[in-house]
Amino acid sequence: MNDVTNVKSVKSVHQQGSPARRARAQLVAAAVGAALGLPQVSAASPVANAVPVKAVQTPGMPPPQQTYTAELPDSITLQEVFDLVKSRSPRYKAYEAEIDVAKSEVTAARVLPNPTLSLSILYLNVGFNQNGVATYYANATLPILIAGQRRARVKTADYGVRSAEADLKANYHDLAYEARELFVELQADQARVKVLDEALADLARLESIIAARKQSGVETDYDTLRINVETSTWKARRAEEEAAAQDTAGRLGVLLGIPSWYPAAEGELRQMGLRGDADQMWPDVEKSQPRIVAATKYEAYATKNIDLSKRERWPVPSITAGTVAIQNYYSISTQVGITVPIPMFDWGQGIMAQANARSQRAKREREAVVASTQAELKRALRLWSTAATRSPPSSKTCCRSCRR
Repeated sequence: MNDVTNVKSVKSVHQQGSPARRARAQLVAAAVGAALGLPQVSAASPVANAVPVKAVQTPGMPPPQQTYTAELPDSITLQEVFDLVKSRSPRYKAYEAEIDVAKSEVTAARVLPNPTLSLSILYLNVGFNQNGVATYYANATLPILIAGQRRARVKTADYGVRSAEADLKANYHDLAYEARELFVELQADQARVKVLDEALADLARLESIIAARKQSGVETDYDTLRINVETSTWKARRAEEEAAAQDTAGRLGVLLGIPSWYPAAEGELRQMGLRGDADQMWPDVEKSQPRIVAATKYEAYATKNIDLSKRERWPVPSITAGTVAIQNYYSISTQVGITVPIPMFDWGQGIMAQANARSQRAKREREAVVASTQAELKRALRLWSTAATRSPPSSKTCCRSCRR
């Protein structure tokens, strides 16, 4: 669903009639295209390969941040937006850090438990002891993972890395969707500004005609005042649309990690030629949609945690080996023993309950994601079919709007 295919222009604009009528029709077409959120994918350009400009550092001051606006062009394509989301977006960089966190869990899972060294002395203060005045003890204790906990921890951590990687792809998909919405919104704003510029140019020519006809006595001062008021109204609308376009461009720059950049969107605002049946498309979508894949990976990770909890509930015995040195007669003895926790009260019921609950929650989340994605696919195809059969505004409607 990420790729844009079968792009066909469905934009219909009245080419004849008054300037206001043509402007109204073009504005309606631009608004319909923006509402559908179906942009045109353009070829890549050098935007993604822009080299940062090194700022001059003042002595005694912290190093300044690098700026990218000097090498960036004034316009950008949709494909370049996707490239910059992955290479420059701060939010994407934060999502990438989650993979490093998951990989650190693998490193921690491979670590063996540390041994314990115990040194003590028994010293006689008052009385008599046939063993002498002092007795020295030195013991080393090593925990032994007899239930395969280390191997289960490593496998579970590997599943966590796969889940984090799937989450990164899903988060990139969400960021790309948000960036595409801003890109299409910017295209719609630019289309409105262009239509208003054309309308203002036609109004300027009409104003010149009225001024010439007034000199010949055909038009009155009222006609001149009326065209001046109409021109001022359209100029005010043009200023509003220009401000909206600048605001959208600024938000797009912030999302791409370049706040001081206000790019223009390249390409014509038009709809995608999306075709297909939801039931036939669903098997492929279910296997490839990033959010579904991420939910499936997380469910597998939660299920693997149940296996780990079954291993962790086993008691961990500790082997102890050491020596005892007695001052009297200079005797030295060896001590060997084993310590095993007795699972009398805590036999792992807590961690098992948590693991089972997390697994059930992951299963419910996956089912919810699958259901919402399937419903969204059907809704999008239904919306497209409705928009494709919708007739453009008629000339009479535009004329009535202009008269009002």
